[in-house]
Amino acid sequence: MGQKITIRILGRPSPLEAESPEEERSMRDAAEKVDGKYYGYRRKFPEKSSEELLSFVAFNAFLEIDRLEKEIDRMRNEEKDLQASLRSYLDNIGKI
Repeated sequence: MGQKITIRILGRPSPLEAESPEEERSMRDAAEKVDGKYYGYRRKFPEKSSEELLSFVAFNAFLEIDRLEKEIDRMRNEEKDLQASLRSYLDNIGKI
């Protein structure tokens, strides 16, 4: 069982449970990022509703997740290519 914590997102308390100090820090960092994005959009688009602004926050977060997933896939493919090249190189050393 983890530690019960309360974080604030847009000034509203949210009771949560963190399994470790690292997880608690991640939760608090995420809440700060949500607040930062929301208030940044609030300044940029004062005429938009809170619902629209939170939609922008979520959209932006998922765009970043998608970009990172593509980057991870690219790196995994690059790793496979490097491993194949290394195996080929090592196999050919013995043939010289």
